[in-house]
Amino acid sequence: MLKILIFLFLDVLAFSGVLISTLPFLIHEYGGNILLITIIFGSFSFFQFFTSPFWGSLSDRFGRKPLIILNCFAEILANIILAISGSLLMIFLSRIIAGLFKNNVSVVTAYIADITTKRNRTKGMGLFGVAFGLGFTVGPLLGGLVAGSNFTIMTLANVAWIACAINIFNLLFVTFFLKESKKSFNNFSIKNSFSKIYLQFKLMKKKVLLPFFLIIFIVYFGFSGMEGIFAIWIKETFTWGPKEVGIVMLYAGLSQILVQGFILRVLLKFFNESQLIKSGILFLIFGFLLIPTSNIYLVPVAIFFLCYGIGVTNPCLNSLVSKKCSENERGFALGAAYSAQSISRFIGQPTAGILFLFFGKDMPFYVNSTILVLTIILYLSLIKKVSK
Repeated sequence: MLKILIFLFLDVLAFSGVLISTLPFLIHEYGGNILLITIIFGSFSFFQFFTSPFWGSLSDRFGRKPLIILNCFAEILANIILAISGSLLMIFLSRIIAGLFKNNVSVVTAYIADITTKRNRTKGMGLFGVAFGLGFTVGPLLGGLVAGSNFTIMTLANVAWIACAINIFNLLFVTFFLKESKKSFNNFSIKNSFSKIYLQFKLMKKKVLLPFFLIIFIVYFGFSGMEGIFAIWIKETFTWGPKEVGIVMLYAGLSQILVQGFILRVLLKFFNESQLIKSGILFLIFGFLLIPTSNIYLVPVAIFFLCYGIGVTNPCLNSLVSKKCSENERGFALGAAYSAQSISRFIGQPTAGILFLFFGKDMPFYVNSTILVLTIILYLSLIKKVSK
């Protein structure tokens, strides 16, 4: 278990170090506006959505380890292209490659399922979340410190080279130390792999599950939009650079770990998932409304509210999805929930970019809070219908 968690931590560390604290600034340095930044961010989710079922099926046929190695090679190539990029087109190409071949979530989840029993699988998935969260906490800080406050194209490129070095180490680590987890192998069919996308959409339309998939889509529509614009919002509001963005993201990551590792466990003893989802959406609303105050003391409060909102809403929605479907559908339904997140990301991020560019840097946050107010009303209405 430890070895696959080490791989995941390093993979997310390298990925988030490039993506969150430095990539927006690099695109900006090459003349890209906020809309182009969010389109490039959204392109990753777009390509990952269509290839994720393919990689999952391929790992069932050929094993988890070969796909993890392929992931490492793709990350190395993507980061080399990013490091030597002399144009926006090359940056876009690096993100397309990363999106097409990024399979760490589906394949690592399958790996953990292979090596755990039903009794300790929840614990294994919890450790997956910890490793993923730590990577996303440390990565942006590392990237920000390397790029610095007074960044240049050269220092931003250095982040990509360091990420590349981490990926090379990860490749060697997986090749020589990680054992294959799959004992038996299934037949592989490209048609069956991509038919899963259609089946996921079909599952999303089931009356008992539709409300939850709609809420997942709307919540991540707003939250992912903020992810795409936040670094540039910080730059324009406080004139900060990658270093400060990295520190802010460290705080956000630690807040997320606190919420999911401690606060949520305590709250579940007193409240059910539906109640916590409503509280999470309310905190997201207040978080989005506080950010445009541009108050250096209120923004950290807003970030904690947002971390609480997403940290509570996401696991509770996934829990309700798993409870509302049959045991045979459970894994597929959770995969569909992840697909709903991916769809919302590649729609939500460019939408936030359009609002930022044409209506001002604060408009995406006002729009998100308004949509979420309507979401609570929608959620209450749909849940009543499902309960009948």
